[in-house]
Amino acid sequence: MNAPMGTHRQQIIDLLCREAMTALDISQAVRVSEKDVYRHLTHIQKTVAGQRRKLSFTPCTCLACGFTFTDRRRLTKPGRCPRCRESRIDHPVFRIKE
Repeated sequence: MNAPMGTHRQQIIDLLCREAMTALDISQAVRVSEKDVYRHLTHIQKTVAGQRRKLSFTPCTCLACGFTFTDRRRLTKPGRCPRCRESRIDHPVFRIKE
C-alpha cells in the first residue's frame, strides 16, 4: 500500500536537509516517479519557506555548449538549450538550507 503524500514530502524534506540531490536521486530514495518528485518539490518549496528555510537548487547547464539556465525559476529540467538547441542538459541539484 502506498504511503500518504505528506509522508513522501516529509521524506524528501529530510533527505534534502541532509544532502544535495537530483530529482532522479530523490525518486530512487523515496520510490516515487521523477515526475511526482517535481510536483512534491513545488509544494515543499512553499512549506519550507514558512519554516524560514529555503529550497535552493543549482541551475541546469547544457552539456553541449555550457549554457547555464540562471534565470529559470521552474524546478524541472528544461527540454532544450536555447543557445544550441541540444537536449543534453544536466539535472538540477536540490538542497534545503536554514
